[in-house]
Amino acid sequence: MTREVLLDPTGDGDGAGDTRLAPRLRSLKGARIGLLDNTKPNASVVLAEVARQLRRDFDAGEVTTYVKGYFGTPVEESQIQQILKNCDFVVAGIGD
Repeated sequence: MTREVLLDPTGDGDGAGDTRLAPRLRSLKGARIGLLDNTKPNASVVLAEVARQLRRDFDAGEVTTYVKGYFGTPVEESQIQQILKNCDFVVAGIGD
């Protein structure tokens, strides 16, 4: 029997991972936006609109979209590293 790993979205898990919140940006002006699409229907549509509004209302910078391999699994470490290197903040989107 294969055991599945359960993720605790509340941050009250076993403490194995770092669950601290990232420091807030002082401003979004020029900040590089990362969009994390979980591949569920309409996630890309919602994320594109969020990015459009962030650029319009807060003068945020360039947008890069990342797509998870499958909505039911965590983001791969290689994608996390790309996001950390190329983005100032990330908006994760879910669809349906």
